[in-house]
Amino acid sequence: MLENKAKMLGAVIDEDEIKRRGSAVWPYVHFKPGTPVDPAEIDKLMNGLVDIHVHGAPAGGWLAGRPTVVHTTMEASKEKVGALVFKDHNTMTNNFSQMINESFDIIKKQKEALGEEFTPTKLYGGIVLNFPVGGLNPDAVSTCLGYGDCVEVWLPSTSARYQLDKIAEERGVKNERGGVYVSENHELLPEMKVILDMIADYNNNSEGKRCALAACHVSNEEKFDVLHYIKKKGMDIDVVIDHITQELTIATEEECLEMIELGAYLEFAETSCVPWTGMQDWIINFDFSFNLIKSLINKKGTDHLLLCSDSGQPSHEFVPGWRSFLKTLLAQGVAFDDIKVMSCDIPKKLTGIK
Repeated sequence: MLENKAKMLGAVIDEDEIKRRGSAVWPYVHFKPGTPVDPAEIDKLMNGLVDIHVHGAPAGGWLAGRPTVVHTTMEASKEKVGALVFKDHNTMTNNFSQMINESFDIIKKQKEALGEEFTPTKLYGGIVLNFPVGGLNPDAVSTCLGYGDCVEVWLPSTSARYQLDKIAEERGVKNERGGVYVSENHELLPEMKVILDMIADYNNNSEGKRCALAACHVSNEEKFDVLHYIKKKGMDIDVVIDHITQELTIATEEECLEMIELGAYLEFAETSCVPWTGMQDWIINFDFSFNLIKSLINKKGTDHLLLCSDSGQPSHEFVPGWRSFLKTLLAQGVAFDDIKVMSCDIPKKLTGIK
């Protein structure tokens, strides 16, 4: 996707970067640890944090070894995290989130009776428009919104035609599964328009409830089609562009700036920005990620940027992931106040989470 005179290995990593990463003297010549970080600063940032993109078993349990939703919630509560939004590729999540909230409220009362302080992290959810829920299925969206605490509707991920095309291309075969897509020749599909109408209508309330639309794994062309349509119609819908520096969904800085002009909110995910245990041979676009976030803050401020973890893969737990991300952001020179806005204020604004 990105044009470069050098041969590209992945979307943004060129041969010079591969050579530097593989240098025999990397620890002595290329290592740049950044500014030392006081752990107390990380504690302050964890307090009240809102993460609107988290995974956990049994939701998405097809990946063996995922940390569980309950375990993640308990660990987050210990860190005084404000709220989490769990995402599952196959089903809605706001229903079980409500059940876990009820259970943790019971634990809170029990602990308070023993004189112990405990403030549970509140859970919210949403739905991903993949094959298991019928793809672009207005009935599924209506059902999810009706359950309450639905703060995100994600466009397709594992069922996205764009992703399935990429997988087939890499394997040298034809995409026989088709896939879910939202537009053709820059025209949104009728079902997509209906779903947008439903979200806009939901957001038109006097209670402060909000549901954001997350672009997920559709192509950048489809994302722009959605953004242009929403802007043209003047619809009250906030669009999140997921993990903007992950290889599959990566965008150039020029595309990022155009998305912001169209009203989008760009999501920087810990999973795609810093290495994590269990990732093995996945190459993170580290330099690109942090240079991009600092450049966007410099040019546009933080009003349309947010942070998430996208944690919950095998051997990838929420708290260690976030603490590593926050430490790296601070070490790379991102200001404490800017991090607070992107990890708390903006996610709350998009979802109506208090």
